[in-house]
Amino acid sequence: MRAPKQPILHQDKLKVPEKYLRFATPGVVAVYRADKLKCARLVEIGAGIGGQTFAFAKVCKKVLAVESDKSSANILIQNLKKLKIENVEVLVADALSKNAIEKIKNFQPEIIFCDTERAEKGERTLESIKPSIKKLLETFSLITSKIAIEIPPFTKTENFDYNFEREFISLNNQLNRLTLYFNELKQSDISAISLPDREKIINQPKSKISKISNPEFLYVISPAIIVAGLLPELSSKFSASVLELNKPVLVSDKKINSNFLTGYKILTTCKNEQKEILQNLKNIGAERFRGGEDGAEQAGSRVGKIVLRYNIEPKDYWKVRNFYENQLSGNKEISLFTDDKNDKAILAEKF
Repeated sequence: MRAPKQPILHQDKLKVPEKYLRFATPGVVAVYRADKLKCARLVEIGAGIGGQTFAFAKVCKKVLAVESDKSSANILIQNLKKLKIENVEVLVADALSKNAIEKIKNFQPEIIFCDTERAEKGERTLESIKPSIKKLLETFSLITSKIAIEIPPFTKTENFDYNFEREFISLNNQLNRLTLYFNELKQSDISAISLPDREKIINQPKSKISKISNPEFLYVISPAIIVAGLLPELSSKFSASVLELNKPVLVSDKKINSNFLTGYKILTTCKNEQKEILQNLKNIGAERFRGGEDGAEQAGSRVGKIVLRYNIEPKDYWKVRNFYENQLSGNKEISLFTDDKNDKAILAEKF
């Protein structure tokens, strides 16, 4: 799942039709990537309306922005004028056309970055990506070995026989981008970066998953870590265990501060059966409810909202949720996780 739509750089100063913003690079991603690819001369293939271009223009001396779609290119040109950006040249052409290749060669770029097209539907494979990644590499490796290519995050790359790093970007704890960095741009085999804080985890082949017997805290893991296959590295970094629920979660006996994680305090566990869960929910509310020294009721301490954080058919979600909430009062929100393998329910409170 992609992160909710985020504004592009300078969006408040520009009038861009909504349809062009759907796949535009969020500002925080654009700034991070520009910092990483900072150089004197850079070619951007698939510049679109300029979401990434504006960031490149700020850190590079000269940028050649290549865009094959005339409508997008016209918006890009107008945007550059409005923002008074003068170090970007726009080339309206197919990047793999003879004229474009010659133009890019003469530009003498240090780095070439390509944002590939995203198919609306169908399986996302390397072969279906446009422009062709293999053709891009075959053509532009003769100009520079420093090439970075953005592709859809769930594209399989295991059988791609090139020297590159896969970097998964987590934006506000959701998988947002996958960038391939080739040759000298490669820093590791696989990495995940969280934005906006720029916390990074890289693959460490010798990393092992830790074991915690009596966890007090549960953490929902950013999809970027899961898709990247970096669970052992995450577990090792924080000395925490991975628990397989409907999706892997991290469990620990201490609080962890990481933007790859959303934290919950485990309040209790019980048998994964509705009556047992309901009774435990009432117990949680009652214990908190009677917490005053004189036994007086404490407003807002009762459990009243239940969020189901396990796989359930959409048609059944509110039926089950209402079963619990109709028998509870208050406004405290509890999350319900289920460990089907061990027939357990985990009641936890987000912190």
